[in-house]
Amino acid sequence: MEILYLPWSRALSMCYRLAEIILDSGKNFTTVLTISRGGLVPARIVSDVIGVDDFHVVRSRFWGVGGRILEEPEISYYGGIELKNKEVLVVDEVVDTGTTMSRIVRLVNSLGAREVKTAVLHYKTSSSFIPDYYVERVEKWVWIYYPWSFSETLFELARQENTNNILEKAFEILRRLNASELYLDPHRISNSLNAYLRNWVTAKQRSETK
Repeated sequence: MEILYLPWSRALSMCYRLAEIILDSGKNFTTVLTISRGGLVPARIVSDVIGVDDFHVVRSRFWGVGGRILEEPEISYYGGIELKNKEVLVVDEVVDTGTTMSRIVRLVNSLGAREVKTAVLHYKTSSSFIPDYYVERVEKWVWIYYPWSFSETLFELARQENTNNILEKAFEILRRLNASELYLDPHRISNSLNAYLRNWVTAKQRSETK
């Protein structure tokens, strides 16, 4: 699996670049809606730069860090989202297949939005959905390793390569990627990965008893 690793400095630079692209478009939005959890950091930065404080979060469960976990995206949100007659900007980190973004756009339209546009950091050309704004176009499929999902992604990458010694494999992956700007020391990285390991073992045991 080819991996594109983004340290915080690169990821944040891309978030601000996305905001600049939207500013330069001259389009005004009344609402920013983001797809949790990956879109939260980019959307918060974009909403700040373009001056929009009407901010909503939608949870989409479709992908796990290791791949697709459901046939169709499962969409949920808390409380009422009032989008009638609003100009809505939907922000996420990436469009991969485009299935999730397509589903969200349909939801926003069904809630009465006057207009909806989409913005992501990475647009993979494998996607059936083309976003309105994006920073980088990815022609070749790669797994994009964002810093806001550091432990989650690292655990899954290590698990896929070696289930016998996940911690050892995880540090090997970090070395292979020349991972920089790490905000956890090795001991705490191990503790974090162990938490993911416990949760994974528990989920696996539950599925085996069904």
